[in-house]
Amino acid sequence: MQKNQSFIVVFSLFVLGVLSVPPAFADSRANSWYRTGYHYSQAGHNKDAFVWMMRAAKAGHSSAQNNIGLSYLHGLGVSKDKNKAFEWFEKAAKQGLSYAQSELAMLYYQQGKTKQAQQWWLTAANANDEYAQFNLASLFLEKNNIKKATYWFQRAKDNNHPQAPTALDRLKREQGE
Repeated sequence: MQKNQSFIVVFSLFVLGVLSVPPAFADSRANSWYRTGYHYSQAGHNKDAFVWMMRAAKAGHSSAQNNIGLSYLHGLGVSKDKNKAFEWFEKAAKQGLSYAQSELAMLYYQQGKTKQAQQWWLTAANANDEYAQFNLASLFLEKNNIKKATYWFQRAKDNNHPQAPTALDRLKREQGE
């Protein structure tokens, strides 16, 4: 009877210890899983990369969540699935990751949901994501809002987007500036 009680106490302490992992330790585990996945992806081992990124993503690692979204979007180590890509981009976007916000905006845009696309691109653009700035400028240009298009092309150019200088110069020429 004493052995059983001792076992129950020890087992209970073990379970409590596992369930009460300090957040810093949990973050370091997620970072470790993310780095492992990153190294696999750099070596071209997409299936292994996906497994490790998924562990980190489920632990709340925003960059891993974004990479899981990219994996589903492009079929890297997993079958293509835009719905799952959307879910993972949204998780990372809600954590404030501008790359994920921009990817999520693009998916909305491709679905014809320009209002949602604009909102997410604006959020990412305000965080200085040059691709979001460029895409937002392009969206404003589609809507014939030249003033806002010029502003965001300039911001994208200032943040070194490779196509922004050409787009801005062309827009200015067309406007007679």
